[in-house]
Amino acid sequence: MTETSHTKTQKDDSNAHIKGKKRDRSASEERLINAGREIFSKHGFDGATTRMIAKKADVNESLIARYFEGKEGLLIAIIEKFLEETNHLELPYPPQKTLGDELEAYVLQRLEYGCGHEDFAKIIFVQALVNKQFKKRVRETVPLQLDERLVNRVQALADQNKLQPNANVLELCQDLDIYMDGIFFFERILHESSNEELIAQTVRFARKYAKLYEKN
Repeated sequence: MTETSHTKTQKDDSNAHIKGKKRDRSASEERLINAGREIFSKHGFDGATTRMIAKKADVNESLIARYFEGKEGLLIAIIEKFLEETNHLELPYPPQKTLGDELEAYVLQRLEYGCGHEDFAKIIFVQALVNKQFKKRVRETVPLQLDERLVNRVQALADQNKLQPNANVLELCQDLDIYMDGIFFFERILHESSNEELIAQTVRFARKYAKLYEKN
């Protein structure tokens, strides 16, 4: 073997080793994120320990500090992963012919999705309220953004000339987003309103709000 080929072989082995370590880290991070979400949802942030999470993920406990800078950083990584997965899901209903129908279908699926992840949402809300450092890190790490799926649906209706000429699609979607966050926090989490009450409230709001933008 020539010196050149020997050097190339060493580089190839080194690159393979680095790629292998990256794959191992990625797999460990994925297991910790999945385990953390389950443990946090079951025991709450304070009740969950890094030992419990590491045991569930079947990895060394020290990796939580190495990869996420501790339990708080792991929770933020879980939020990022959750939002990323949510944004890549298709809306589970076909495009509607009117804004009222579209907004009603959207708020119903959002309520269903939110209630299905209620325990996890509670942890985020509580931590943001009692831990200023956590809230600051979430603001810096997790960007607030509108649901592009809804924006695209409403824009399609605007392109079909079904909305008022002065309708601002982004403002419309932002207002609905703020309303949904508020009603979920105050009515569902704080007042523990039933699903039936939430559905009636949100559908009523969606229908009335849509009338402000729909073309007569």
